[in-house]
Amino acid sequence: METQEILDNHYAVHKNTSLLDVLIEFEKSMDEMGIYTYKNWMEGEVVAGPKVGRYWVDITLMYPREQMPDPAGGQRLMGYDCKVYYKKDYYLAPRRVKTPGDFKPGSKKPQADEVPVWLVTIKMPKRLLDNFDLETDADTEAQDKAQDEGITDETTVTSNQ
Repeated sequence: METQEILDNHYAVHKNTSLLDVLIEFEKSMDEMGIYTYKNWMEGEVVAGPKVGRYWVDITLMYPREQMPDPAGGQRLMGYDCKVYYKKDYYLAPRRVKTPGDFKPGSKKPQADEVPVWLVTIKMPKRLLDNFDLETDADTEAQDKAQDEGITDETTVTSNQ
């Protein structure tokens, strides 16, 4: 993972209020499931997502390698039909510049150091998100247009004979 990817994700979430609402509902659902009672689950940082699909909402959390979240929390999530994936990875963090050797050769940018982390991806069914309506604007517009034209689910078709 690179710093810029994480920053881009944070910017996209804060720019789009509906994604921020999804993230808040996701966190609320995890809290109601009691996930934060397990060791280190509170320490996670959102690095990817939320990605809203047709039936699932995906979020990837990053933890320092020495603070892996308790796998029992993942088991609890799976009991609620969530899917949980663990992956060892490295986060590229810029080095604190103390000497000229800390810069990349031929530039004024600091070198990047690999910091070991855990990435935990959680796929949560949309039905577990309490108060968030995940309909898209296109679906809402299509329903409004159908109602304006007098088309409903109960509309019957009659033929002229």
